[in-house]
Amino acid sequence: MSDLARAVRFQNVHLAIVGLIAAVFIVGVFSSDRFVTLLNIANVQDQLVALALVALAQTVVILSGGIDLSFAGLLGLLSVLFATFAGSDPATFAAAYIGILALGTAIGAITGGIVAYSGIHPLIVTLATSTIMAGAALLHTKQPSGSVPIFFEDIVYARFFGFLPWGTLFVIAAYVLVGFVLWRTRFGIRVFAIGDDERAARISGVPVKLTKVLIYALSGFIAALAAIYLVGRFGVGDPRAGIGFDLRSITPVIVGGTLLAGGRGGVLGTLLAVILLALLANVLNFLNVSNFYLWIVEGVIIVVAVSLFVVRARS
Repeated sequence: MSDLARAVRFQNVHLAIVGLIAAVFIVGVFSSDRFVTLLNIANVQDQLVALALVALAQTVVILSGGIDLSFAGLLGLLSVLFATFAGSDPATFAAAYIGILALGTAIGAITGGIVAYSGIHPLIVTLATSTIMAGAALLHTKQPSGSVPIFFEDIVYARFFGFLPWGTLFVIAAYVLVGFVLWRTRFGIRVFAIGDDERAARISGVPVKLTKVLIYALSGFIAALAAIYLVGRFGVGDPRAGIGFDLRSITPVIVGGTLLAGGRGGVLGTLLAVILLALLANVLNFLNVSNFYLWIVEGVIIVVAVSLFVVRARS
């Protein structure tokens, strides 16, 4: 497939998602007069921040031909540790903030090292690390606990122009930065090269193992940002905060057009898919339909996407 054909393909995917967003939005408008209000628009944005960050991390990993299912345990562990050590003093809070980012990055790097140097499939490795971290979080506390300073909660719930949370601006900045890294740096070129053909990348001189360590380290760093946001939003650390994020992080990546095999895709499609899923959940709520149906839809999407990939690979 030529570069032009790939560009057209992903542009069509993006346009299709935008069309679906518009359709869901129209349904929402007719579902309730409270749908198009500043309060509800801000609420939708609040709900998508954590998923958008985790999906961004997952996009980078999948582009390299890997997968990261450690988010359930990682978010839980990082959230309870951050809520425990944040404190009310600004200096203590800053130290806890930096420490959690460093810990998330380190855990990601260790996970990436196991994937790169052991030869074990990343699905197995990340499931194992997720289980270990989930157990550690529950050993630390079995129920929501800890707290964060009032000023941090005020920042999380701050609104610009009455409807634009700071979290939305942060997500946009994160996607722009990661997108730039993927498309305009040597590291990004290596990510795509490994996902497209790891053996060819190695022969071409790409440091495959080191790059994988850096990819999972980046994933851990972004996941730490999501964990910190969750603590700020709910005011406590919950050892179960990450439940569901491992699989839910994959759905936007697939819907956004990134191939599960790696080497093809990007962050824009992922962000659009996150917006679509957040809007869909919000509309279902106004229609008094259980969000469990959204889980069913996401599960069906994953099964269909994997099936299509298998069929395409065989053909």
